[in-house]
Amino acid sequence: MDPNAVLVGDVGGTSVRFALAHCDQHEISIDHFEKLPGDDFTCFEDAIDLYLSHQGVQPKAALFALAGPVTDGEVCLTNRPWCITTNALQNKFGFDQATLVNDFAAMARSVPELGDEHLTDIIAGDLKLDQPVLIAGAGTGLGIAALIPLGNRHWHVLSGEGGHAAFKPQTSRDFALHHLLEEQYGYVSAELICSGIGLEPVHRGLCTLSGVPFEPMTPAEILTAADNGDEISQEICSLRARTILAAAGDAALMVGATGGVVLAGGISSRLEDYLKSADSLGSFFERGPRRDYMSRIPIKLISYETAPLIGAAALYFEQED
Repeated sequence: MDPNAVLVGDVGGTSVRFALAHCDQHEISIDHFEKLPGDDFTCFEDAIDLYLSHQGVQPKAALFALAGPVTDGEVCLTNRPWCITTNALQNKFGFDQATLVNDFAAMARSVPELGDEHLTDIIAGDLKLDQPVLIAGAGTGLGIAALIPLGNRHWHVLSGEGGHAAFKPQTSRDFALHHLLEEQYGYVSAELICSGIGLEPVHRGLCTLSGVPFEPMTPAEILTAADNGDEISQEICSLRARTILAAAGDAALMVGATGGVVLAGGISSRLEDYLKSADSLGSFFERGPRRDYMSRIPIKLISYETAPLIGAAALYFEQED
């Protein structure tokens, strides 16, 4: 096993993924991938302990991509009660260097490393990596980041908390749902509408508006019911897809993402057919006098589970250059 391997991790609201990363003449690779349920651990350090015990290694460096804002080497996850610091990780595991980044910074940085076989067209066209690219994706939460080219195969990743921007109702039904959720939560974000944390509130709200009893359903059950013609399940899927693309469209317009938009995350992948619908694409394109501007932007969908680990590795080795 490579003694210079770097431990990389992708830590979301549902799962924790680890791998060992290598770089050979700017070619990045990962191996010994493992995916662990976050609910199995009381803290992040326990997850690292288990992974390292499985692999029988003690890397000297690590970079972890986590679902939350990172400030001065510390992050508290948005959708899991874990707070993590670089100092604590270095002290416990003896890392010479431990780096924390936002999870969508790693997802964004993976894009230049991915082949076409890992990207599916939502709107056909080639990504232009010499221009800004917007990355957005719904899983447990909603992440948004931008990839800014610096030349010579270097990029700057601009990450933030765009998923917490306000939900933008587009139909009378959307406005009615927004009103219900606002009474309960006070503030209705795009993340609440399209990500895993909001599935039950959105489902319950649509049942209330339709005057039918609410019965909890898993995401897989909702997709199956939608395929079988259940109207509320179809509405949930359509609303989530429209919200993902509306949020991506707003962000793409703001950063000038003429290089393309890349969608990621488990929910985005499961909603592929809904993302391709005319209503969903309309929520991306319709920007008044800038519709033509938006219509020239290709949209891709990442279908590669280890993409954020590749991106984490790229961020680590890039800082070593």
